[in-house]
Amino acid sequence: MLIIFQHFQLGELGTYPITIGLFAGVVLLAVSSRRISMGALLVTTSIVCIPNALVQIVSPSLRGGSSTFFGTFSLFVLAAFIVAQYDPSTVRARFAHGAMRGILFSLSVVVLISVLQVATGSRGSLAWFNLFGEHQYLYEYNPHLEFNPIPRAAAFYLEPSYAAFIVGSLAVMLIAARRHVKTAWILGTVGMLTIRSATGLLVFALVAMVALLASRSKWRLPAIVGLVLAAAVAVPYLSGRLDSTFTTGSSAYYRLIGPLQILRDTLNHYPLGHPFGSLRDTVADYGILNGAATGDSLDNGFYVFVFYFGWIGLVGTAALIAWALRRTLQAQRTGRTGAALAAVWSVGSLLFSGGVMLPEFVLTLWLLFAVVHSSAAAESLKDQVGKHDANLDRHYNLQR
Repeated sequence: MLIIFQHFQLGELGTYPITIGLFAGVVLLAVSSRRISMGALLVTTSIVCIPNALVQIVSPSLRGGSSTFFGTFSLFVLAAFIVAQYDPSTVRARFAHGAMRGILFSLSVVVLISVLQVATGSRGSLAWFNLFGEHQYLYEYNPHLEFNPIPRAAAFYLEPSYAAFIVGSLAVMLIAARRHVKTAWILGTVGMLTIRSATGLLVFALVAMVALLASRSKWRLPAIVGLVLAAAVAVPYLSGRLDSTFTTGSSAYYRLIGPLQILRDTLNHYPLGHPFGSLRDTVADYGILNGAATGDSLDNGFYVFVFYFGWIGLVGTAALIAWALRRTLQAQRTGRTGAALAAVWSVGSLLFSGGVMLPEFVLTLWLLFAVVHSSAAAESLKDQVGKHDANLDRHYNLQR
């Protein structure tokens, strides 16, 4: 339910949409956690609260109104609590074993729906799009069949980029846990090709490269061949998307280039960031085109961090990238890729959306780390038992 019905909207609390994914994720988090990591919670809530409190002291502002300020603040506090539970010591050791079937089932269903959307949409049908109808999260996705003879799939979600985030996250969970690895690579690749998110394709390809560089298995050469074949299919599409990066109004321009002036002004004039809730009004003032209309959002998680936390957000972003690189180097030395794949995917996934404080996004990444941590704990326990049995056998043979 956390995955498939994540964007099934039950209603609204004020102006904030309430989804099944929120409730299902919180319940799963509570059931699978052994304890609350108070130390990590203190750090994450301090990062969320202290800088913006100083902003309000130095330059008081509730530009978007008190409701938007407290709404955004509440989302960041909830996200801080969930992120604190990324601590490996909080996850029950048997969690991954019980979660694998659900993860594989969810990935299979999401990819199947994506394939159906492309197949039927290519024939002019919208039957498989927006399966939740009026309960679709925020708004119904329009694939614009009049302009796209081969539409981009969005599965059950708000837009293709978020569908790519879900498909990649589920595939990486299985691969990092070393369960159904070949199936996960196949489903992940098919899903990404049907969704055609440029960010998703590039980040998933980066994960594949990290896995191949650190892999010591017999499947290394076939995996390289598969990656090359997938790249041959995706490169013509990606080249067109990347060429549009500097074209005003394009999706890539709006996600990457257009907001840079906002970030420069933030670092120069708001070193601790903007007040919570002021993002939409501030971005709208810059008149950045998103298609034919002026946008009022930041569709890049790194930029959201800098917008709300200023220089702290910039340093934190650099620290996250360094952490992912460190995990990758460790995986090359040890051959254990799980933690590296989770780190590379989670950091890369910040490029998918500006909703990095939304509980559905943060809970999906929590599930990724919970699976990786519990799998690693189970594998470590198995190694310890194996060493203990070997020592007992050696002791027994010496006695004989």
